[in-house]
Amino acid sequence: MKKGCFLTSIIILTIVVAVGFYLYKKYWKEIADYGKEKILQVSVNEINEEIDKLEKSIYQDSLKILLGQQVTKYKDVNFEDTMNRYGDFIDQTKFFIHDGKIDSIEFTALKNMTSQNERSEKNRN
Repeated sequence: MKKGCFLTSIIILTIVVAVGFYLYKKYWKEIADYGKEKILQVSVNEINEEIDKLEKSIYQDSLKILLGQQVTKYKDVNFEDTMNRYGDFIDQTKFFIHDGKIDSIEFTALKNMTSQNERSEKNRN
C-alpha cells in the first residue's frame, strides 16, 4: 500500500468515527424515538394481520383495541422499558393466538398483564 493511500484511509476513518460520535451525542434521543416508533408500527401491523387470521370471535376487535392502547401507552416510556414491556406483551399475545382463536380467559389474562405493568400514581417519578 502506498503512503498516500494509507494516510488518506486513516484520515477518512478518523473523520467518519468523529462524525459518528458527534451524531450519537447530539441526536441519539431523536434517533431512538424514531426507531421506537417504527418498531412499534411494524409490530402492530404484523400482529394485526395475525389477529385478522384468527377464528371470528367477540374478543378479536377487543384485542386490537387493547393492542392500540398499549402502543400509545408505551410511546411515552423510555426506549429500554418500552422494548422490554411491549416485547413481553407481544410474546404473550402471540402465544395465545397461536392456536387460531382467542377466548375470554386468554383476553382477560392479557388485560391483567397490562394492568400489572402500570405503576401507581405515587411511584411515577
